[in-house]
Amino acid sequence: MRRRPRGRRSEGVAREYAQHLEHREGFPVRAKVWILGGFILLLFGILTVQLVRLQLLRHDEFVARAASNRVRTIDIAPARGLIYDRDGNLLVENAPAYRVMLISADVPDDQVERVADELAEMFGLQAWEIEEQIWDRKYSNDPFLPMLISDEPSPAQVIDVTSRRSSLPGVQVETIAIRRYEHSRLLSHILGYVGQITADEYEELSSSRYLYSDQIGRAGVEAAYERQLRGSAGRQLVEVDAVGNVLRTLDSREPTPGLSAVLTIDIELQQLIEEILLDHLGASLFASAVVLDVHSGQVLAMVSVPNYDVNVYEDITTEEYTALLDDPGQPLINQAIQAQFPPGSIFKIVTAVAGLAEGAIAPDTRIYSPGVLEVHNELSPGIIYRFGDTTMGVYDIRYALAESSNVFFYYVAGGDPYRNPANPPRHPAEQERLDALAEEGIVAGDVEFTGAGNEALARWATELGFDAPTGIDLAGEAPGLITSGQEKLEAFGEEWRAGDTYNMAIGQGFTTVTVLQMAVATAAIANGGTVFEPRVVRELIDGNGKVVQPWQPVIRNQLDIDPEILRIVREGMALCTLAGTCHDALVQLPEMLIGGKTGTAEFNQTGTAVSGAEEGPTHGWFIAFAPFDNPQIALAVFFEFSAGYLAAGAAGEILRAWAETSGALSTAIPPPYARVELSEEENQRLTEAVRERSY
Repeated sequence: MRRRPRGRRSEGVAREYAQHLEHREGFPVRAKVWILGGFILLLFGILTVQLVRLQLLRHDEFVARAASNRVRTIDIAPARGLIYDRDGNLLVENAPAYRVMLISADVPDDQVERVADELAEMFGLQAWEIEEQIWDRKYSNDPFLPMLISDEPSPAQVIDVTSRRSSLPGVQVETIAIRRYEHSRLLSHILGYVGQITADEYEELSSSRYLYSDQIGRAGVEAAYERQLRGSAGRQLVEVDAVGNVLRTLDSREPTPGLSAVLTIDIELQQLIEEILLDHLGASLFASAVVLDVHSGQVLAMVSVPNYDVNVYEDITTEEYTALLDDPGQPLINQAIQAQFPPGSIFKIVTAVAGLAEGAIAPDTRIYSPGVLEVHNELSPGIIYRFGDTTMGVYDIRYALAESSNVFFYYVAGGDPYRNPANPPRHPAEQERLDALAEEGIVAGDVEFTGAGNEALARWATELGFDAPTGIDLAGEAPGLITSGQEKLEAFGEEWRAGDTYNMAIGQGFTTVTVLQMAVATAAIANGGTVFEPRVVRELIDGNGKVVQPWQPVIRNQLDIDPEILRIVREGMALCTLAGTCHDALVQLPEMLIGGKTGTAEFNQTGTAVSGAEEGPTHGWFIAFAPFDNPQIALAVFFEFSAGYLAAGAAGEILRAWAETSGALSTAIPPPYARVELSEEENQRLTEAVRERSY
């Protein structure tokens, strides 16, 4: 029996077995091999592309990231400049404090949850919020930007964080400086305060080397001199380990401390004025006062009551802040510069300047006031407006200021109020009396008389610094309002009427001013016509006390006016304190002759001025300069819900406080004897005595 070769049989069996397998699985083995080979090639292709991307396309980026894990730049905040009063007393300093920060990039991914839980337990925070912030910062454009955990950790928390530093990667305790304010309530409106920089501010100011942890001036001098007070940040180049611990310093550039500010404020005078205003507040919800150096514009004192404590303001709660906002005394508002009110009769110094400068009156012009002025409507003479006066009689400009005659200044500004030919005739007896006065050269009755006009009044008001901010180096100053005929037409669609001019003449109607503006104008009257820009910072000094930025007076305007006109106005203000409506100021300071003017401004319940024909609640004003024969200071005092004579009493106490603290009282020449009601001969004697001491 013949046998088949063993090898051929084996090949056949193998072929049959392979065919059997192909038939059973339904897919060729050769195809599977090709698929497996293609998959392997695909994997190698992906790895090759990723290698090219990492090593070539993004090489610089990953090199920088790797370096940043080893070498890091740390910004060093500069020491903020200090603030002193004019005598070198420290008002604002930097106190050491701590802050807990976290660098998200230094927290390993597998420890984020644990670190968040531990920080939440230590500081009473929400763990999920911390964890969310860490992840957000990790994948942001700057994962090394510090994240604030606590800006006021307790000593125990600082110790706890420090002792657990190795188990809290990325967590750091920073030593920082916080502002501490001496006289934090007394000077709140002047010093202002600092606050944490916001994300938007950081984005805007980072190019100026501001840090994410910086504080920035929010109000007062802190805000106005932010750039000078802050200084420039320094930098350190350090080597760190994987969790952010500093191993060594590679390079360092020290920060440049900020400059310190020396204020013009006399802190003793500031304190005394606050006490006086609070003592005289009465029914008033708020009050303010400004004292200026008449020869430079330096602010010796600026007080607004009530006020607030800037030491606690940055950490104020929502409830506390709401209470300040709802306080009817408006403690957050600096009433001296941010609020504007109708000036009332203190504005008559402007009307007097305009009337004399425009030739509407002469120094010896005499005008009769019957005690009330009746103005007939220009379109309907049957409609009569009654403008009351505080007095009645015959006055020249000096005694019109002293007695604050409304009718006198109606004539000065608006002219003859009886010029409407459609006016009904007067009673024969009244007409006879007016005719007799006219024969004596007294402006009364139907004597033709043309006033300066509202446009001239507005122009001289602007020359004296009204209708615009004074330029003081504090933020938020209000401009006040001096309205022209065109502005009234545009605002209300009404033509300017004679009654509007009469209202403007006595500081009512569409006129509003700030306390600081009145002080600046009073200083200009006192110094001979120079309108200075007021300042609360006298100079900037470096850490060694060297003056880096000296202060120079800034003249905003020099009145182009006959000096005799201002001299006459000053004499009228002196007579006001000696024998007029300002006498209550003289009662408080009988040893010194001063020039003053009272104002009682009516306003409606919305706070705006009313016309002289209306009646309403009033504000109390007083302006003054002292001493009369050698002016050193100008003063403006304001009381809400008050009257001029009440403000005069408080102002007299303020003037005494200044005279005693400055030493001016020891060299003062006593004023001539006077009393409120004088005969015509006594008035003449008093006028001559004042003129002898005038300059």
